[in-house]
Amino acid sequence: MHKKILKDVSDEKLREMFDDILGMIKETNHELHDDIEIYLYKETYGCHFNAWMLECATKHMINEDGTTGPHWSLEQTSSVAKQNNLRLETYNEYDWNYVMNMLYSDFYGVVSNDVNTYYRLAKNFLDDKDAPEGKALKYYLAMKD
Repeated sequence: MHKKILKDVSDEKLREMFDDILGMIKETNHELHDDIEIYLYKETYGCHFNAWMLECATKHMINEDGTTGPHWSLEQTSSVAKQNNLRLETYNEYDWNYVMNMLYSDFYGVVSNDVNTYYRLAKNFLDDKDAPEGKALKYYLAMKD
């Protein structure tokens, strides 16, 4: 019966209705809401960061240097990749930015504090030969719980 009810509803109206339903779920069950949101994200964007997910992942990072949020902008990490002739083939610029910032956040003061060190660490993290596709996003989602 639901197919007949919704057959003439516009995509915009469906999105509004779905947002309302997700809001109701969030009020009663945050965990279910988050699971649905991540499922929909992966179905829509795959297992890689986009601008929205990157902001969600980096804005609350508590960095070892005492700051909060991303240390490097997307433009800065993209420039580092370009300067080093890094070809973003199995991951994207958002994955790259997340990993550079995550490593800075977690390892500041442990490793040499220069961008080249973080470049090499991020490259090794993402180019890990036995890692699954979408390692950066999967790592973030695993650490967020």
